[in-house]
Amino acid sequence: MTVHLPRLRDADPANRARYGGKGASLAALVRASFDVPDGFIIPVDVAAQLRGAPAGWPADLRRELLARLAALSPDYEPVAVRSSAADEDGAAASFAGQHETVLGVRGGDAFLDAVARCLASAHSESARAYREAAGAAPGAQMAVVVQRMVPAVAAGVAFSIDPVTGNRDHVVVEAVQGLGDALVSGQAEGQRYVIHRGSLAILERPEGPAVLSDAQLAAIVRAALRAEDLFGAPQDIEFAIDDRGALWLLQSRPITTAAATAPKPDGLGGWYNEFDTPTSDADLWTSANVQEILPGLLTPLTITTFNETVPRAYTEDYHELGLLARDENPIFMGCFYNRAFLNMEATRLVASRVLGFREGALEQQYLGGPIEDGWRTPLPRFTTWRRRLLTAPRMLRLMATLDKQADRAERAVFDAERKVRAVDPYALSSAELQRYRERILDFAARISRVHLRVTGVAGAGYDNVLALVRPVLGDEAEGRVPTLFTGLPGVESARISLDLWELSRVAIETGIAGRFREPGFDPRDPALPAPWQQRYTAFIERHGHRGLHEMEVAAKTWRWDPAPVVAMVASYLDIDPDHAPPAVLARQEAERLALTREIDARLGFAQRRIFRWLLPRAQGWVALRERTKSILVRAARLGDWHLAAIQARLLDLGVIREPDDIFFLSHEELSNVLANGLRVDLSARVLARRREYERNRHVILPERFRGRPVPLPPAEAGHAGDVLKGTPVSPGRVTGRARVILDPQVDGPLQPGEILVAPVTDAGWTPLFALAAGLVVDMGSALSHGSTVAREYGLPAVVNVRQGTTRIRTGDLIAIDGIAGTVTILEEPPAA
Repeated sequence: MTVHLPRLRDADPANRARYGGKGASLAALVRASFDVPDGFIIPVDVAAQLRGAPAGWPADLRRELLARLAALSPDYEPVAVRSSAADEDGAAASFAGQHETVLGVRGGDAFLDAVARCLASAHSESARAYREAAGAAPGAQMAVVVQRMVPAVAAGVAFSIDPVTGNRDHVVVEAVQGLGDALVSGQAEGQRYVIHRGSLAILERPEGPAVLSDAQLAAIVRAALRAEDLFGAPQDIEFAIDDRGALWLLQSRPITTAAATAPKPDGLGGWYNEFDTPTSDADLWTSANVQEILPGLLTPLTITTFNETVPRAYTEDYHELGLLARDENPIFMGCFYNRAFLNMEATRLVASRVLGFREGALEQQYLGGPIEDGWRTPLPRFTTWRRRLLTAPRMLRLMATLDKQADRAERAVFDAERKVRAVDPYALSSAELQRYRERILDFAARISRVHLRVTGVAGAGYDNVLALVRPVLGDEAEGRVPTLFTGLPGVESARISLDLWELSRVAIETGIAGRFREPGFDPRDPALPAPWQQRYTAFIERHGHRGLHEMEVAAKTWRWDPAPVVAMVASYLDIDPDHAPPAVLARQEAERLALTREIDARLGFAQRRIFRWLLPRAQGWVALRERTKSILVRAARLGDWHLAAIQARLLDLGVIREPDDIFFLSHEELSNVLANGLRVDLSARVLARRREYERNRHVILPERFRGRPVPLPPAEAGHAGDVLKGTPVSPGRVTGRARVILDPQVDGPLQPGEILVAPVTDAGWTPLFALAAGLVVDMGSALSHGSTVAREYGLPAVVNVRQGTTRIRTGDLIAIDGIAGTVTILEEPPAA
């Protein structure tokens, strides 16, 4: 029997039904004289006979397959075995990451197993779900492509138009050293280049040593544009460069993102992501406030876990307080492009039902000013006032018992942590691990209710102080009132810096300060002096649950990754004691008391009485907000104690292939696997989500929008004379060189006296404040973490600048006015 296994050059590119999308496109590339690794195709009709394990396949088919492999790889050179479904790599859907590819295959048995894996992937759960979502036919007709492996020194992908903005003048190239499978799967971040398609000018290139030369980039761009001409549509090509410098094309497929259909940043639409929130133009979304807790890109596990717990935290609490009727269930938090946003309309609905509500104050707190379009959802007057009157007694009791609620929450969290730490998670069954997860999530949701209550009361207290003193302070009120909330005793965020300062003193006293600059220094080393061990252990027990992006489940806190603590202590070693946290806090306290006396003397009799009653309470609520945030983070991170055991269990079950794959599962998927002990391979789904996650890394979204957001083009860098406006949160004026830091673990280092420019700040940023001369933040409000810590350090600070990290460049000379809320670019970076 003759088996039809054509070489790529002999296959008909028009016969997708027989050779699959990948096979047909590779055949077209070969016929168009592109350099494509040699190989052959197992057509759909032949592959249909290969059911189950290779041992059960027809003997003549096995012999023919092995003979073709021997002809392609006579000396056992590695080959790539790649699925090629009939409907993949099309204009409607790419099926990227849904079907199997096996690289580096050597020998007959491994080859047959790889073919079986590719064929089985057509019927995986993730492929079926993708097929259904894409509107494809339910049955998958699968061919298989077998090719020689390229000995790649560099590899990557190229898009003949910008896949994010739809800009047809730009070609985007992403590359890594070695094989490109980690980049394509989303497991690695490549170097990114943007090239003008007409002039081939390189518009954007990575910093540091480049993976690709300019000549190689030009060749890749020409190949991408030739592929676009060949197929008549924008293309996403995969390429490899071998050890001789030759360029090979491994794949070409239409760009199927919404940007490939060229929606413009000022148009409607965009592209849907798997975990985007359903919405309409009635919803006003903002990243302000919420991205202080959930900054940057979020993994699917974090998104779906919050989708599960947020309704318990927000809606159930507001039902209990009477601020929402039982049949009212607005959406408070949403997610778009793997980023979190707060629904201002839902927030406004609840806030309007509290006595003393002022529309402008809410918008100033969350948005930094009035809603641009001026449109607001009408609030029924009768219902609104009825709720205000009914809830007033409850709100008064709430304000009177906040401290007790926080104390109870803190005791409960410490008690829960002791119980969790006493359990050996590896001794638990999968179902028991899932029950622990559910209990922890339910517990964290209940704790978050306390933090939300404190946040609401703290915001109202701050706004009422501002309104009370505005007639006295005039136009400087917004810039000077933050001083009334500085130098407060016991603020949790300031406590971190004080404890780090004490750690640095112990390091000096015990003679180990020099080791903090040694690569790989481990502060947990039992051979270190006992005083250090005791103080470090105490620090971790108190603050070990904090860290950069501390509410993202994939982020490691200081308990599990001591490297940030080492870096923070090292940065404190050389600080002048006059600029150390204790001295700064003392000065801030003196400034606070001086302003308090000034305002008190200038107020009338009635206003003075109110001021003296309100101010200490508002100060206490603001400090309590920082404390309850720490309590909430500790509760949310209880799951860390079981994480390694759950990862090991999923690896044993074959659900994931790498420990970190767990973060690309949904909460429902993880719960289902653990509760039922399922042996289901979700790796294809993980790979698809990793790629989506990586693609979304380059998306720029507006800070506020109605309905779905439309990605924005990159902002142009600012120029000398430009003035950026934001919200003043810590008074003072300072001029200095800017240091733009997007991730403190990667960027920097911040030099003493520089002005820190950041997208958002959480506890992981706190140590940088001791080195900074001022602070500029894209997002935030007067009560944001960064604002609170800046006041404790006496740093002039402006937040809610929105585009500070894109308009300002490292090295710019800038001036901050922490009273007027302005940031002025005085001069651009000096030439290198």
